Amino acid sequence: MPELKDFTSSVAVLVSSCDSFFDAWRPFSVLFRKFWPDCPFKIFLIVNQLRIRSSLFQPIAIGPDRGWSLNLQLALSQITHPYVLYIQEDYFLTEPVQRHQLGADFESAFESDADSLCFRARTHIDRGFAPINERFGIVPRDSDGRTRCQVTLWKRTALQSVLRSDETAWNFEARGSERTTDLRILSYAHRENAPIRYVMSAISRGLWMPEALALFRPEYSPRAWQRRLRRAIGRSRLRRQLARRHGQILALE
Repeated sequence: MPELKDFTSSVAVLVSSCDSFFDAWRPFSVLFRKFWPDCPFKIFLIVNQLRIRSSLFQPIAIGPDRGWSLNLQLALSQITHPYVLYIQEDYFLTEPVQRHQLGADFESAFESDADSLCFRARTHIDRGFAPINERFGIVPRDSDGRTRCQVTLWKRTALQSVLRSDETAWNFEARGSERTTDLRILSYAHRENAPIRYVMSAISRGLWMPEALALFRPEYSPRAWQRRLRRAIGRSRLRRQLARRHGQILALE
């Protein structure tokens, strides 16, 4: 049975982010340590100009924010590992990572020369989906879900080949699939047996989502208008906090 440590020279975790989402870094770090405390991989965090102090993350400073895709391209150019496990700063782990299953998945992806393996299944299985095993299979070439920004093991060069500098993450999801017809794209078939479980998009449209806040604040108000007000106030403070932190070191422990 393969162990995750067997892949440390091949795989790095890449946390896609930018300074505007620095308020997600500490909660992401807390939950990552809680649910994957023995992660053997290097964990790279994309930052712009903020400086961080962390024993978990190795920052990749790319300078001024140039948008999701170009930020990601610049970060990938500084990584030498042939594979990256892509994750976003507001994907908060909610359960312990199934390490043995993840190791077996990595081995299967490597052996089949997969260009990517997405660990979050779509709501419905695509017509023409070809199972490889009881967990995941090959995504059809004509599927519009071949480039989803979920937790995904990507062959680094494959990801670089389908990125376009002017695209947002949403553009990439909507347009990127047609650029992958020559790639071997795998995905989990169902969500309930995924080895990595997480809250998807803890921050949406600039606001913290209730399910993410509930992970840290059980007393979170059940009244919708109060939730919206607190979320708006919380994120409106972000710009002021970001300006104050210029030149400072942000401690994430």
